[in-house]
Amino acid sequence: MNKYVFFTFNDFSKHGGGVIRMYGILNSLAELGKNVTLISNAKNYENFHPDIKHIFLNCKLNKQQKRFFQFCVAILPHWINKFLFRKYLKAFKNLGINEDNIIFFEYLDNSFGYFLNKENNINNYINDIHGLAVLEFQYKKYNGIRKIINNFKAYVAKKHDKKIYKNSKKLIAVSDEMKSYLSKFYEIDKNKICVLKDGINEALCNQEIDKKLLEELINKYKSDDSKIVLFAGNFKDLGGVDDLVKAFLKVLKKREDVKLLLIGDGEHYDWIKNLIEKEKLEGKIILLGRIPYNKLRTYQEIADVIVCPDKDHPYSHMVPHIKYYDSLISGKPVINGSFDVIKNINQNEELSLLFEPSNIEDLSQKIIYAIENNEELKEKYKNVKEKICKEFTYKKFVEDFLKICKGI
Repeated sequence: MNKYVFFTFNDFSKHGGGVIRMYGILNSLAELGKNVTLISNAKNYENFHPDIKHIFLNCKLNKQQKRFFQFCVAILPHWINKFLFRKYLKAFKNLGINEDNIIFFEYLDNSFGYFLNKENNINNYINDIHGLAVLEFQYKKYNGIRKIINNFKAYVAKKHDKKIYKNSKKLIAVSDEMKSYLSKFYEIDKNKICVLKDGINEALCNQEIDKKLLEELINKYKSDDSKIVLFAGNFKDLGGVDDLVKAFLKVLKKREDVKLLLIGDGEHYDWIKNLIEKEKLEGKIILLGRIPYNKLRTYQEIADVIVCPDKDHPYSHMVPHIKYYDSLISGKPVINGSFDVIKNINQNEELSLLFEPSNIEDLSQKIIYAIENNEELKEKYKNVKEKICKEFTYKKFVEDFLKICKGI
């Protein structure tokens, strides 16, 4: 198959793991000479391969609309959903799309693929799965009414996913471990599931450092010769940014010459902001918010150590997080949890240092070790970027996918 049609409600205005994966897959396919069409809400195409054909969806859903749509798809019969969401059907019909196979990228997109298929707007749909909502709900730690609500969300998510995955033509998982989980948990034939791994975006491998911005960052954060600990990612609970902050407070008790720079936003942002104000940690823990993805390498350059503090969770044992690959091309010592899937590619810590996930004391000790042995570690990991940008790129993983996965 040389023609690939993809669908997403995403407008690509914010970079995160999902957007990075989409760019990686789309651009790699186009670079390999495949005919690629993307239906989306994107308006800016500068980060896409020039050969990709774009169809503007012009239909966006806010957070509440997304939740309501997915809840209804999970619980209600189609004839009711057809009435409730007729404007979404109209938006798609207005595009005049006539394709047998469309690959739906994100969680909301997967729901919409099922919805269109039930309405016979498309013959088949294929789901790209790079998140596991049921697991995320199951591992949230709540009490009382919040626990009851969370358990109900997990129930609805499982009902939603089973319905959508069972009716899809194919599923695309991020790893062999995720493939096994999906097959067992949802009782799906493994032959229906293909694997397309996450990797490094080649644009990041080739990203140049902004010298003017770097000078500004050095003057702002390192003029006092501080040691910089850097995190870049989503502040969701499973991402472990709260564990990193707690570990950093332990580091501060032993070293006063350290600063923690946090790039991103999300669930724990307000908690960290309030902690900074309460403990008067301004200047020690710095919230940078979101930054342009094309400036990530410049921010990495001021770091002495980069931390990926993901908590102990089944998903992290299945899939290497994209921020791990992004961190490895920095040339700086990286600390990551000792998850099963990470130990498989990082044997004898040849790519990065490891800590016991969710162990705040161990993480704090590894940060201190990385700071105190910084030069030796930079020498040890000086060739990691070359390895990652050769062996762990989306282009390589897309090539592997095309060789193995048939019928897409």
